[in-house]
Amino acid sequence: MRRTAAVPGPIHIIRDASRGVKPLAARSTAAFRPTPGALALAALAACVSLTPRDIAAGPWTRPREGYFAKFAASYLYTRTELDAAGSEVPVLTSNPLVQSAAYREVALSTYAEYGLSDRWTLVGSLPYKIVTSTRTEISEDASLLREIDATNAGLSDLHLGARGALRRGRHPVAVEAGVKIPLGYERVPENGGPALGSGEPDVQAALSAGTGAASVYTQAWAAYRVRGGELDDDVGFGIEAGGRRGRLFAQALVEGWYSTGEIEPLDVSATTMAVNQDVLKLIASAGARTGRQASVVVEVFHVLDGRNTAAGTTWSLGLVLEAP
Repeated sequence: MRRTAAVPGPIHIIRDASRGVKPLAARSTAAFRPTPGALALAALAACVSLTPRDIAAGPWTRPREGYFAKFAASYLYTRTELDAAGSEVPVLTSNPLVQSAAYREVALSTYAEYGLSDRWTLVGSLPYKIVTSTRTEISEDASLLREIDATNAGLSDLHLGARGALRRGRHPVAVEAGVKIPLGYERVPENGGPALGSGEPDVQAALSAGTGAASVYTQAWAAYRVRGGELDDDVGFGIEAGGRRGRLFAQALVEGWYSTGEIEPLDVSATTMAVNQDVLKLIASAGARTGRQASVVVEVFHVLDGRNTAAGTTWSLGLVLEAP
């Protein structure tokens, strides 16, 4: 059962909505933490953001001047998290001053590949996010409740990279490297809402291999990510299989990212998003070709396991353009 603080005497309710956290009413001497749990919510959601295959997208390179572009809209809403021990608990359950909390993310993302040559492909992605924290807080002297609905929106992190073919053909092997660049958002939002990212650059490298026959394929990859700031580095892996029949196609991927450092309980009073995380995700997609170069795809991102990460499922609908 989740913990809640005792509430002696009369309770005053203050509702702080949308774009900011208003000052407390003058009649109250109750003390609130400036942003209790807001950064923690953003940190929890960082591992389920919609850039799962920006780097390590697979061993196949695009032909010279060939391209692939996906424009997607996605939605995540969760009231639960996987804590440092891997148990699923209510979001911010470790903070007795937070009676209830939820995280919502709406994202518009663009992912693209371009064949610089037959052996080298440029890759990149850019998401626009609308992130919201809703929570009910109780003051430290237990005399006041405050309901917060704080939203932040803007460009998140730009991902840029390149994939090079070590071997082409039916059994390709490739290396890939890239960088994540924060695009100037607030690392500690003043309105008490979630941040749009960690605010720190990352560098990543991957090795992938695959095979395909007729209308089916399989692939696997391993990656290493150097985290910016105070975070320890991550190691990652993915195993994917898919197929096509006529205009229809489907694929499934199991992807994991694990910190090389110690996983410690989330500090809900922290002023940065420096928290190590583990996450194991299932990503399933299905779609149909609607034209010579266009397809529509539906994707589901489900968190199977993890530590210090948000639980739940992200739903996505995308338009794909590809040539040749």
